[in-house]
This record gives sequence, structure tokens and C-alpha cells, in this order.
Amino acid sequence: MITAVLMAGGKSTRMGRDKCLIDLNGAPMWQHQLELLLSLSPEVFVAAPGCPQWVPANARWIPDAVRAEGPIGGLASALTRATHRHVLVLAVDMPAMTFEFLKKLSSLADRRAGVVPQIGGQYEPLAAIYPRDALPAVEDQFLVKGDNSLQALLRRLIESGLMHSYSVPSSEHHFFRNLNVPADCLGQ
Repeated sequence: MITAVLMAGGKSTRMGRDKCLIDLNGAPMWQHQLELLLSLSPEVFVAAPGCPQWVPANARWIPDAVRAEGPIGGLASALTRATHRHVLVLAVDMPAMTFEFLKKLSSLADRRAGVVPQIGGQYEPLAAIYPRDALPAVEDQFLVKGDNSLQALLRRLIESGLMHSYSVPSSEHHFFRNLNVPADCLGQ
């Protein structure tokens, strides 16, 4: 069992409109991503600074632990509230992500450690599985160090043995394409 969280708190500044509401094959992107997460877990959170009007009854909104710090605040909230050992994090703006890939990623986590995809030298922190035991390190990252960088956090978690990386083969790189600017939506 795993807890899942949809990261939906971005400001969508470069997109110019709320990414969650972008139409994806006849439904808003949030709905597509939420259905994907619900197919993997009965416990699904939506992390955002304020409660989105669209959050359905089969998911629960959780406020970011710290506002205006980026996704690390949503991650901290999810790790605090999760009832399962691991938390699957998925960004709302990765429409090519699949059930099969997330299921595979889940199988790569072990009892103590989560797993984060890695492409080249960069981690993909918003399509990863974190252990609840990572919460103290997450809180330390933004409270003590004042650093909201998920890349820095992941390096620390990997060094401590709480996470390991999965080197993503080129055939799976497309799952991580995210929508940041209007031109990214062409062909959706």
C-alpha cells in the first residue's frame, strides 16, 4: 500500500493560466492525473497552498506545510499525513505519465527506501516515491537550511540511504515531459 499525492500548487506563471485546468483529451489535467493516482492508491491527497475548487470527494486537500516554498511544502504535508510507509508524488503537469510506469516505480521502492527517477544528472522529484521516514530531512531542508531545492534534498536522502535512484532509459524519458508554457500544450 502506498499513499499518493498530486502536486497542484504551482503558480503557473509561465503558462499564464492554471495548469490544473488545461484540457487533456476532453478532461482537465487534474482529473487525468488524479484518476491515475486513484488507480494506484485508495489514499490520495491534493497538495496546494489553498484548496482548489475542483478537489473531488475521493481525494483530500492538504495545505502546503510552508507556503511559497515550492513543492517541498506539499511533500512535507503529505509525509506528515500519510498512513502508508511510502508516498508517491506526481506533478499535475506530467500528462504522459502512465499507470504502468508508476507501478514499476512502486515496485522499486523497498521497505526503508524510496526511489526517484534520474535522467542524466537530474532527479525527477515530482514523479517519485518517498518514505515517510524522510520527513525530518525534508523539514530540515526548508526550515533549518532555508533551501527549498528538491535536487539538494534528494542528494541528501540518497546519501543517507532513505532514497535510491532509478536510471530512466531513453525509452521512458517521454513520461517526464511536463507542460510549462502554452507552446507545450500544442498537440495535447
